[in-house]
Amino acid sequence: MADRAFMYCPLCRNQGSPRVELNRDNVDMFCPMGHKAPHAQMLSLNPEMIKMEVRFKPGINDVKAEVWVNSEVLMRAKESLGERFHPTVASLIRSCMAGEPVLIDGQQAAELRELGVKNGAEMVATVKLNAELSAQNETLVAKLNEWEERMSKAMASVG
Repeated sequence: MADRAFMYCPLCRNQGSPRVELNRDNVDMFCPMGHKAPHAQMLSLNPEMIKMEVRFKPGINDVKAEVWVNSEVLMRAKESLGERFHPTVASLIRSCMAGEPVLIDGQQAAELRELGVKNGAEMVATVKLNAELSAQNETLVAKLNEWEERMSKAMASVG
C-alpha cells in the first residue's frame, strides 16, 4: 500500500511541474506522472519537503470556555497567533494557575530580543549570571577597599 511521502517529485520539478506529490511503498517512491525510483535515489535528487500545517486539537480533558474580552483585542490576537491562538490561551491559563506568572509586554520582549534573550530559560540564566557577577563585584570592591586602606596606612607611616 502506498503512503504519502510528504515530498514533491524532483523529476516533475525538473520538467516544470513543481507541485506533484510523491508516494512511497516499502521499496520505491513514485508520483502519479509515472516517475519511480528507490528511496535513496529519489532522496539524492533533493525533493522539496511538503510543510505540514499544524492544527490545534483539544486534549481529552479540555473543555470549551466562554470569556469576556474586547472584540478588537480578540481579533488581533487571533490574527497574530493564527493556529497558536488556542494553545497560547490554554498555556496562559495554566501558567496563572501554577503560581505567580511573570508577564512581559511587547516593548520589554523587544528589548530582551535586542539583548539576545529569546526565551524564559535564557532570562533565568541571565538573572543568575547577573547575581553571580554582582557577588563577585562586591567581593572585589571589598578587597580593593582593604588594599586602599592598607596603602593609606603605609603612606601615613612613611610620611
